[in-house]
Amino acid sequence: MQLTDKIFKGLYRRGVMLEQMKEPALSRTVKQMVPVEPAENPRDVNALSPEEILQAAEDADIVDETDGRPLAEKLREAMGSGAMLLIDAIDDEPYVSSQMGPMLALREQCAAGIQLAARVLGTTDSAVLVYKHISDSEVAIPRNIGGIPIKKVGGKYPAQRQMEEELAEQYREKGGWLLVGACAMIHLYRAAAEGRPQTTTFVTVAGNCIGFPRNVEAPLGTPVWELIKLCGLTERPTRVILGGPLNGTATEDLRGEKVELSTTAVLAIRDDKHEYSYTCIGCGRCSAVCPQGLNPMRILQELRRGNRRAVEELGIEDCIQCTCCSYICPSRQSVAGEILLYREKMKGGEEA
Repeated sequence: MQLTDKIFKGLYRRGVMLEQMKEPALSRTVKQMVPVEPAENPRDVNALSPEEILQAAEDADIVDETDGRPLAEKLREAMGSGAMLLIDAIDDEPYVSSQMGPMLALREQCAAGIQLAARVLGTTDSAVLVYKHISDSEVAIPRNIGGIPIKKVGGKYPAQRQMEEELAEQYREKGGWLLVGACAMIHLYRAAAEGRPQTTTFVTVAGNCIGFPRNVEAPLGTPVWELIKLCGLTERPTRVILGGPLNGTATEDLRGEKVELSTTAVLAIRDDKHEYSYTCIGCGRCSAVCPQGLNPMRILQELRRGNRRAVEELGIEDCIQCTCCSYICPSRQSVAGEILLYREKMKGGEEA
């Protein structure tokens, strides 16, 4: 099965093209906070049956970073299907390289894990996906890892979300596909070869206040402050964000916040610009970039009027919270934030 060219030529017209700023973290080695010695007598993974591979993933409690689901559950659902196996190392948000970095730095483990997952699916059709538009990268992206081809996904942010929608449309009736995270593949190899449970996750520590940006393999439950201390601060940040700069959440409790499976990045950023917000000028930029084809300006107007019927008719439930509208807004209106607040109130049964 061949992947559609649309995915790799970047034909998605909506969204925003973001400066990625992944260096120097991407080109540096992955730092293990707690070094682990490889097993003296690892199992021969080539001799494992699909059921044994599934059992290893289940025993290790591996969670796929792409969607937060147990890896064993996803593999079991696709077992023997012959579906195309796609490995997510896209990282299309600025600074973040917590999938691509480990995939490149630990490529032998990642490739071995992919081969194990492919055996469960009964497929020879697999590929690693990375983001195409990383102009500042000092790393030469190889054509393959362990014989598994690397494909570059083009398009504006959110390229990954639009790619998944395209795959769902193109391959629904063509044998299907399974998207799993690159880091989950590393953990799968470790579980199968060494019986090692997943007790760590890969986190990008970066931002313009970090002295030595890099990807870190951190034990689950590590205080966020320990990651910042490991990489060093050059100045006091105005914001610390857990996750990417567009979809992450700000925190002030650096000692209380702990690293979780969903923690893709810790970003320490200093923004010298004064926070401001002007009245909407009706420029329409938010509508031009919305990947869902919504009119965020109109939605925001009706939200502020309390017109629930109008916002529903305008398709507020189709918002994917990519925050392109807030990013592009010259008046710095918190469009995505107000939409999220409304949806949370509705979910809780409150009146908006």
